[in-house]
Amino acid sequence: MNTQKVLIGALLAQPDLAPYSLPELDVEHFALDLQPVFAAVSGFWNSTGTLDAVQICARYPDRKAAIMSCFDEWTAECVRATRSNVEKWTQIILEQAALTKFQSLALQAGSSVTTFADLPALYDQMGEALTLDREEQDFKSIGELVDDYIRRLDEKAEYIPTGIPVLDKYLHLSPGNLFIIGGRPSAGKTALSLQMACEQARKGYRVCYFSLETDPATLNNRIIANRLAVPLADVKAKKVPQSDLDDLTELHKLPLFIRSASGKSVGWIKGQAKRMKAQVVFIDYLQLLAEGKASDRYQQITSISIALHELAQTTGILVVALAQLNRSAAHTLPSVADLKESGQIEQDADAILLLANDVTSKERPEPHYYCSLEKNKEGDLWTLPIMFDKPRQRFLAVTSELERR
Repeated sequence: MNTQKVLIGALLAQPDLAPYSLPELDVEHFALDLQPVFAAVSGFWNSTGTLDAVQICARYPDRKAAIMSCFDEWTAECVRATRSNVEKWTQIILEQAALTKFQSLALQAGSSVTTFADLPALYDQMGEALTLDREEQDFKSIGELVDDYIRRLDEKAEYIPTGIPVLDKYLHLSPGNLFIIGGRPSAGKTALSLQMACEQARKGYRVCYFSLETDPATLNNRIIANRLAVPLADVKAKKVPQSDLDDLTELHKLPLFIRSASGKSVGWIKGQAKRMKAQVVFIDYLQLLAEGKASDRYQQITSISIALHELAQTTGILVVALAQLNRSAAHTLPSVADLKESGQIEQDADAILLLANDVTSKERPEPHYYCSLEKNKEGDLWTLPIMFDKPRQRFLAVTSELERR
């Protein structure tokens, strides 16, 4: 069965099924001989909101024979034009197009004119080629949404914990959220994210940690220091007693996966995360992600932020992205305005946590550690009583009261 011809024929026979297929497809998804046919059909639908084989043939007389051959192909196959069949055929076409593109890129990678420097970009494109996102196209009435809510009243709200109780009390992260941890250099962004990753993996979530700055072995040293509560310097110097190392057994069972992602793009990370069936993704840190299409740095970070938001929204993965803050006013309280190089990050994030060392303020003139929820779509903003034990790479709660902001 020629799936492409059958789909076009079925849509001509049942125009009301077009919304379940045409928005997902582009001309490039079709064989060369069918591209003019699809362009005619989709163009007519985009301009009129319906499909009429007679009018399409009248508008494109040179394509009449090819258009009618699609209708004949569907008739000959004796298959019903139903929504489920149309969606199935659409998915088959998308998968065939992705496979064809991947094979073409593989041939290009093996070409004698391809240099080693060309391979990273080709690898990124391969990952993107194998990423198929089918978004739900249907509208839902307010009545349906209310019914869904009532049906799920007995279900426990699905939140992904950070593993830090004082943070989980006020921060409710859901699948598909984008969570930004911002901080100046050495403020503990990586340490906090690794502690969160371990705790989430302990609770059974599949976690992928992509590091664009630090190699996995170095990150492993930090995890060991955190889990054993021993100085990182001792871990690096291999001075940790064997008896303590025995306590690391639980790490072997955790669904936590770490890899270097230096120079990689959001598209590549998306492909890897889907391949690993990740439920939580950490990116350390977002300003190092590759984005070659934009003309300047501001636009690059803006594009990266939008891509991370889309990654979370289209896959249902909780994306935790670390971000650098500007170095200006190093000892003052940080704010979201300090997020480096783009205001888009603040707009796209569901929650933003800011970290800073040795800050001072009118209320607390002595240097102190600062941890603040600066954006929180699911709740209030708070300054959190958390301290960073830097030698042991651990975040601990302190006994002082929370401060609502």
